[in-house]
Amino acid sequence: MNITLLGHRDIASLYALERVMRSMPEHHYSVFLSGDLENQGDTDRRLIELARVDGQLCGQFLAGALAGAIRKDLVSPATLTRPNSPEGLTTLAALQPDLVISIRYRRILQPDFIQIAKHGVINLHSGILPDYRGVMATFWAMLAGESRIGTTLHRIVDGGIDTGPVIEINRRAMRPRSSYLANVISLYADGCDAIVRATRTLAANAPLGGEPQTGGGQYFRTPASADLDRYENRSMYLFDGQEHLELGPRD
Repeated sequence: MNITLLGHRDIASLYALERVMRSMPEHHYSVFLSGDLENQGDTDRRLIELARVDGQLCGQFLAGALAGAIRKDLVSPATLTRPNSPEGLTTLAALQPDLVISIRYRRILQPDFIQIAKHGVINLHSGILPDYRGVMATFWAMLAGESRIGTTLHRIVDGGIDTGPVIEINRRAMRPRSSYLANVISLYADGCDAIVRATRTLAANAPLGGEPQTGGGQYFRTPASADLDRYENRSMYLFDGQEHLELGPRD
């Protein structure tokens, strides 16, 4: 199949994109990252520092210093910042994708984009839906004292955010002594395996299915300083320098 991968230049996304491609070398891939978002002047310094640490991990990962050789199509991917624009639609249509897979892509896809691929768009969300929609779902789950965190693989069928039919949910124990970033990265092995199962189902022209989300859930935004204070007051950390251990060894 022709598969278009949409991601972002953060370590969890790059790790997941590479894992998907490595797990299914039989497909042809085109990779696009979402590019930088507008900088918010009131961003808490702790989130800025988290982004800096994440960026360092990205550089080490792409250099092969953390997980071995990296596919060439991931080292220098294209950027697709306006997927719903005429130019973005033309770019995707020219690839004639059978499937679009989104992993941490930071743009909201609209129907004109979604309908181009034969099998539509599936998205891996780093939270359990519908309870934790939106930004930094794992952070909010940790702050709420959840004993289990996870990923949700779901379809994107319209312009809603984390609202499409659920294909598969994978859960694992939350580790309060590990950082937020380490907990996030740890979710993606199982999450990527779910993508592989779904993709192979579609490649066999078998029905994938998906269950509508039930219950209201909640949409979460970027944590404010007060939220970060509460998180740290519970002796939890955004990063601690051990996050690279979640990236290997590769199986």
